[in-house]
Amino acid sequence: MYKTVQRISMIALVALAGIATACIPRIKEPDVRLVGVRVGGLGLQGGLLYVRLSVANPNGFPLVADGLTYDIEVSDPGAADGDGWAELAEGTFREAVRIEGRDSTVVEIPVEFRYTGVSGALRSILDTGTFSYRINGRVAVEKPLRTEIPYRHRGVISVISRD
Repeated sequence: MYKTVQRISMIALVALAGIATACIPRIKEPDVRLVGVRVGGLGLQGGLLYVRLSVANPNGFPLVADGLTYDIEVSDPGAADGDGWAELAEGTFREAVRIEGRDSTVVEIPVEFRYTGVSGALRSILDTGTFSYRINGRVAVEKPLRTEIPYRHRGVISVISRD
C-alpha cells in the first residue's frame, strides 16, 4: 500500500509540474533593428555615435527588460580577419525598457568607436551614405519572467541623407 501511495504521489507531482510549465508564457524573440545613427562627436582616434535600436515585442503581453547586450559589426571589405566584417562596438545598455505586447520602442545607446577598426566601412559611408551592419546580443527580460532572450539581425542603414 505504501508503494501505491508513493506512485500516486509521484504521478500527481509530475502532472502538477506539467500544468505549471504549461501556464508559463512562451516568450518569442524580440526583433532588434538598427534604425538610426547620429554623430555625437568625432576626435582624432575615434568618436561617439548615438545608435538608435528599435526593439519590437511580438508577444501578446508586455515585456519589461532591464537592459541588453549588443555587438555591432559593419561591412568592411578590407577587414583584417578576411570575413568582410569589422567590429564597431560591443557593450551593455543598462536601462529599464517596457515594451507593450505587439508593440515596439526605440532606445538610443551611446557607442564609442575607434577609426582603426572600421576604416573600410567609413569609406563606404563617405562614398554612399549607407553601410551594412549586423547586430546580435541578448535582451535581459525582467517580466513576465526573468530570462535572457537572444536576438540577431542584419540590414543596411543610411547615415547621410542625400538631396
